[in-house]
Amino acid sequence: MSEVRQGLTQIVGEAWQQVLGIDGIAPGDDFFELGGDSITAARLSGLLEERLGFEVPLLTVFDNPTVAELAAELEQAHADRA
Repeated sequence: MSEVRQGLTQIVGEAWQQVLGIDGIAPGDDFFELGGDSITAARLSGLLEERLGFEVPLLTVFDNPTVAELAAELEQAHADRA
């Protein structure tokens, strides 16, 4: 796993903990199985945008429901911006 992916995995996990109000999120956990819904997904999208400094479309959260998947997608988005 790249350093960028590791950092993004940590950022995504911390953001999930904040918006879902739970601790101990693992890379394979599913946002929606942990209680996430469209409103918390929107909050997550906004929080990630603040922390990362680039747009995280809501659809990206829905299409990548695990920490690992979302971190990988955000790594690709970061690479595309470079």
